[in-house]
Amino acid sequence: MNARLAAPLLVSLLLAGCGGKDSGGIRASGQVEATEVQVSAQVGGRLERFPVVEGQRVEAGALVAVLDTADAQLALVRARAERDQADAQLRLLRAGSRPEDVRQAEAQVASVDADIAAATADLAAAQADVERFESLLASSSGSRKQRDDAVARRDVAQARVRAAQERSRAATETLRRLRAGSRPEEVQAAGARVAITDAQIATHEKSMADATVTAPIGGVVTQTIVEAGELIAPRMP
Repeated sequence: MNARLAAPLLVSLLLAGCGGKDSGGIRASGQVEATEVQVSAQVGGRLERFPVVEGQRVEAGALVAVLDTADAQLALVRARAERDQADAQLRLLRAGSRPEDVRQAEAQVASVDADIAAATADLAAAQADVERFESLLASSSGSRKQRDDAVARRDVAQARVRAAQERSRAATETLRRLRAGSRPEEVQAAGARVAITDAQIATHEKSMADATVTAPIGGVVTQTIVEAGELIAPRMP
């Protein structure tokens, strides 16, 4: 009876049920059972080393083939870098805001509030000029150009006030978030990114390990299917 293990076939090994030199004992004829094993790689790639030939006897665990792992090594380096980045982000979220960051945000809010006060004062002055020149224009004591210039200055002052108010809202929100710290959902999401990169690293490390193929049993190489330099597919029948 033959037992076969299927995968991308590299070599066939035959393990006979008897062997060795003649010891001078009783000779008999009959059927010798043997186990044939097809040895293959679990990953695809270019065959870099293939040190066995047909008829060669190999021991269990002997090197049969080595596939090129350059791409897997690059992917592993990238995954480890992404893991370091994800871990750093997680540690930042868990640590919370630094006191100096909170103080800087508070100073930003105070600065923007001062801008609002200055812009509001300019707007009030510009509005007063508009009213004054309109009054003069109505009494024929002023020119239309003077009134139009005052209106333009008022519109610019209004735009400055609106812009300062928008900056104030953004600065206040930043300060609020810094004081509140990270939300549990943010910490959980960062932890999930670390777990994903850990899984990617494990996958690439397994691919590199699977690129080295060894003989599962001792026996004689009965057939070789590929040659060094060829590109093989994973689990090719």
